[in-house]
Amino acid sequence: MTARTPAKNKSKRNRRRHRTIKRKQRKIIRFVSAGFLLILLSVIIIHFVRLRNSFFHTFDDSEFSDKYLVRGVDVSHHNSFINWEQLRDENVTFVYLKSTEGMSHKDRNYKSNYRAAKRAGLKVGTYHFYIFGLDGRRQAEHFISTSSVHSGDLIPSIDVEHSPINVDSRSKSSRAKMLTELKNMEQALFEHYGKHPIIYTNKDCYIAYIESEFPNNPIWICDLHHEPTIAEDKWVIWQFSHTGKLAAATDDIDLNYYRYSFTDFQQLLMP
Repeated sequence: MTARTPAKNKSKRNRRRHRTIKRKQRKIIRFVSAGFLLILLSVIIIHFVRLRNSFFHTFDDSEFSDKYLVRGVDVSHHNSFINWEQLRDENVTFVYLKSTEGMSHKDRNYKSNYRAAKRAGLKVGTYHFYIFGLDGRRQAEHFISTSSVHSGDLIPSIDVEHSPINVDSRSKSSRAKMLTELKNMEQALFEHYGKHPIIYTNKDCYIAYIESEFPNNPIWICDLHHEPTIAEDKWVIWQFSHTGKLAAATDDIDLNYYRYSFTDFQQLLMP
């Protein structure tokens, strides 16, 4: 049997030491990677929660309750029972109701909501959920044939936002088509009602599609965390909560402020 030489023993010890170092390095890399993924996941969750939830839940717990006195809500079939008289007694002045979406969908609660809100003495407006890429004039025709818009009602509104249906359309071609059809719808509503519709949107979509394209339209802006920061003179309604708590509603309800005074509010009404 051949005896091990000192050189061979040293080489073996070096290999063993090298393997130990490698194992430690792999453990460190796994630990750092796991920590990074945990931090990234936490950031994503926090960001998602911030997007989904408002900082404010009632008119009274908003720091702006003394600044903006004209209060409103917006409602669709997603909302359950609403006591409209109690809503009025909670100092809510106006409500926007969803009527239509795309070229054929009708909100199943629109007609009953409209009648009940009018009976309660609220100022009522009607909005359409715009579907990207569909014919704008046909969407306008669908809205006009379905909706009740009378003298003293709020001017109609078009809801422009991303959704599972409305994917981000900022590629050059899709953005161009989306804007062409949105302008066709806006023009059709203006021709029919004699008023430029309010455009509801959030900051991202405002910058992407609305800001430089619709100079004549009042803006109804959604910002769940901050007072609106878009162009100073553009926004007139601020939706500040998707999780509003009111005694008149059995579940969460969207809360809004009109920007100016009760006297100025009359400018938003149909002649």
